[in-house]
Amino acid sequence: MSVVLDVSVQNRHGPPIHHVLKLYDRRFGSCLRDILEDKPAPYTRENEAAFQTFVGRGMIPGSLRHLKQRNDTEQYAVAAWQFLDEPNRTEGLAKYEATLWRDCIKHFECEITAYNRLADLQGKLVPRMFAQISLSSIQLATIPQEAASYFDVKGILLERIDGYCLGDLTQIIQSAVDAAHEINKRGIIMKDCAPRNVVVDGQSNTPGIVDLAQCRFRDELVNRWYKNGWNEDEGWDPDVEYWEQVGTASNPAAIGAVMVMRIQKITGVKVDVRYPDYEAIIAGTRRAKAEEAVAEKKKGAAKSS
Repeated sequence: MSVVLDVSVQNRHGPPIHHVLKLYDRRFGSCLRDILEDKPAPYTRENEAAFQTFVGRGMIPGSLRHLKQRNDTEQYAVAAWQFLDEPNRTEGLAKYEATLWRDCIKHFECEITAYNRLADLQGKLVPRMFAQISLSSIQLATIPQEAASYFDVKGILLERIDGYCLGDLTQIIQSAVDAAHEINKRGIIMKDCAPRNVVVDGQSNTPGIVDLAQCRFRDELVNRWYKNGWNEDEGWDPDVEYWEQVGTASNPAAIGAVMVMRIQKITGVKVDVRYPDYEAIIAGTRRAKAEEAVAEKKKGAAKSS
């Protein structure tokens, strides 16, 4: 989805150090610009002219507010490509590019949040994040200062893993499955979890999950559940709900099961992979909560006596 560049950083005391620069740029990325049937809508001068005019007229804030209102009230989120069907072609192109800009910002903020929350796993199960950057895709002198942010291209500088994709490997699927579970245990559910997003270090054979731009975070989910009144249901527990959601998303199986099927199809060999036992995790969560409640009750009784 994002543009990924190999960046060479000069080193006074040795050879250059190579990092990965991941850019969230609405102009590029076939997946980002996909429309129906996986046909990308290419970035063109016409698109850019429509977008710049839209920005110059001060239309983006209102357009994005309206889009948010629709997403808050409609069952399915509005996709950028839907604006390409608008009767006014120029305005449709402008709204399409504006929505892609919003999507890029959301993915950037999501990935930054995920890396920060996975600080203890950086350099182990996910790459190290070294810096955030912001570039401009246009000459700033040509646009009003208040509109400059709409032409920002956000990016993150990451550790480069010299290895190969999990799609080419069969021996370390279990490690990748366990890595996905570790991320889930830290309150992060990945919406885009697949073998293509796992890179294996060529020296240590350690898998790293490299795309965290589309995630759901436990604390944000819990806030939404309380806002929607889920806590009013008898016996409802946010920790149990979280693990039920994790089980539904099944990040570990999204990596492991796909690879097992591929290997079996190609070689006829079935690889045994262990997956998290979500029923046991939920049962353990309920048991711990019950024990905690009993302990609190005893503590209260002791104080009153």
